[in-house]
Amino acid sequence: MTAAIEPFTIEVPDADLTDLRDRLARTRWPERETVGDASQGPSLAKLQSLCAYWQDGYDWRRCEALLNGLGQFRTTIDGLAIHFLHVRSPEPGRTSVAALARLAGLRG
Repeated sequence: MTAAIEPFTIEVPDADLTDLRDRLARTRWPERETVGDASQGPSLAKLQSLCAYWQDGYDWRRCEALLNGLGQFRTTIDGLAIHFLHVRSPEPGRTSVAALARLAGLRG
C-alpha cells in the first residue's frame, strides 16, 4: 500500500507570530561570556542581535510566500512523517526533490 502524498501550505496564524515577538521581547539574558572567542558558544551580543532580528526585522510572510510557491508536500514512509519540496529543475527532463526530515520525536 502506498501512502498518500498531500499538498502542504504553511499558514502561520498572526497570533502565533505576535506571541513569538512577545516572547522574544521577554528574553532573560545571561551575563556576558567570560572569554573573547566562541569557546563558550555564540557571544551575548550576537544572540541579542539575532533575537532583535527575529523580533523586528524578519519578514516571515515573505518567507512563507516563497516556501508556499515551491510546491510542498507531506507523506508518511515507514511510519515517519516526511515533508518535502517538489521543485522543477531548470534542466529539461529533470526534477529535483528536497526532503525536509522531521526529526522531532525520534528516539536514539
